[in-house]
Amino acid sequence: MNKCAIVIPALNPTEDLLPYVQSLLKEGFTQIIVVNDGSYEELTPIFTHMSRIEECKVLTHPINKGKGRALKTAFHYLLKHYHSFSGVITVDADGQHSIEDVCKIAKKLTSIDEGLILGVRDFNDADVPARSILGNRISSFIFHLFFRRKFEDTQTGLRGIPKKELLWIVQLKGERYEYEVNMLINAVKRKTTVYEIPIQTLYFDHNASSHFQPGIDSWRILKKLIRGLFPLTDQKIDRWKKS
Repeated sequence: MNKCAIVIPALNPTEDLLPYVQSLLKEGFTQIIVVNDGSYEELTPIFTHMSRIEECKVLTHPINKGKGRALKTAFHYLLKHYHSFSGVITVDADGQHSIEDVCKIAKKLTSIDEGLILGVRDFNDADVPARSILGNRISSFIFHLFFRRKFEDTQTGLRGIPKKELLWIVQLKGERYEYEVNMLINAVKRKTTVYEIPIQTLYFDHNASSHFQPGIDSWRILKKLIRGLFPLTDQKIDRWKKS
């Protein structure tokens, strides 16, 4: 596990994040980067506690810049300051990804040196909120329609990325949730192997802690899908958005 770095983008996390990080440490992960993406000031003690952990590095955005930017901030830091990692695992800060599943992704990650790993949720589970089912099914359908590649979970935040792939992934556009979709678009275009690993489907309080905004974030994802299919339409889409 000590060859796999962990990246956790965090916006207004609960106090459960600290014991979650400690659980990762117990499993043998020794390179953990948490990005405080403009969280409320009263939550600073959570990040302060984590920054005192030797194996955990806390990076801070003074204002919220979005999940995509938080991931890229961590990726750039990893590539510049860490040299012994073989790959990175992205993990959401809301507790939706079990420690067991993070370890499952790590096991697969240590067996490959190229490709992309997706932790795939089961959207037929009775506990999955309706908005999560609808959002993922729509994005998966459009992705399949545009790029002729079917992914069961286009929006999963639990991903394994070998160091080799990180070199191009860190350069992709996208500041918020659309960054993760752009990752898949470019993986398909580069003919990168994508592994889909089933994971537990965990939601708490009907996913109330999610920062995904169905309206604006769905629009950003759709726009990124269209741009991925027709790169020269960027200016037309922007004009349409302003009109």
